[in-house]
Amino acid sequence: MERIGFVGLGNMGKPMAENLARAGFPLTVLDLDPKPVADLVALGATAAASPRALAEASDIICSVVMNDRQTLDLYLDPETGILAGARPGSLIIIHSTVSLETCQILAEAAKAKGVHVIDAAVSGAVSASKAGTLTMIVGGDERDVDRARPLFEVVGDKIFHMGGLGMGQAGKICNNLMCLVNVHVALEGLRLAEAAGIDKETMVQLASVSSGQSWALQNLGQLEDLARSHMGREPDMSIFGRKDISLASKLGKAVESAVPITDFVFDRTKK
Repeated sequence: MERIGFVGLGNMGKPMAENLARAGFPLTVLDLDPKPVADLVALGATAAASPRALAEASDIICSVVMNDRQTLDLYLDPETGILAGARPGSLIIIHSTVSLETCQILAEAAKAKGVHVIDAAVSGAVSASKAGTLTMIVGGDERDVDRARPLFEVVGDKIFHMGGLGMGQAGKICNNLMCLVNVHVALEGLRLAEAAGIDKETMVQLASVSSGQSWALQNLGQLEDLARSHMGREPDMSIFGRKDISLASKLGKAVESAVPITDFVFDRTKK
């Protein structure tokens, strides 16, 4: 059984790591917060002192950090980064939602060390992460993806191999875009209804059985809870999803595909 290193034990990462530990994978973990690290150690994992030390103890390295900058810093720091300690033949799995450019930068740096990289963005709420029913949205060489499948089958129940490196991120970005634009339209529709004198809950009930029905509308409460957990306060939903909408706008530019609605919504979320 391959040795797994897991960096990032937040709302999504911790349940994923817990499921891997319970499945019997030899696991080394790292997070800035000592509490989730202690919880994983209680399940049999080993705590790493640095990203480099984690890589030295692992065959497959998974990361669930916040954004592109954190991802690049985690892997590329010449002294303490993961690539400083990764051995030839190691496999990196990027679970964070990041740009295709970040995937390519990391892959080029890893290739020089004989390290393989795939991206495996995840879709699903924290409850799905806990239940091991995440959707895995994967990009990379088929042999590397097959190597990672035993892990994916523990943390998820649906696996989509979208194509080469970065295509998992592209699929996740496009899916999130369709959801997030819908969220902002649903919120605006509810505000308009209230301004016109309609009770908000009555409007939700109407839309839920009419053509205004959508996943975003049905899950607004859950999405607000997600925003609250990230912001640590009452969420400002007018900027909800700004990072992912920004990634969609950047993707449109990178592949020369016009995304005027995306750009409009992104401009509306700037504060």
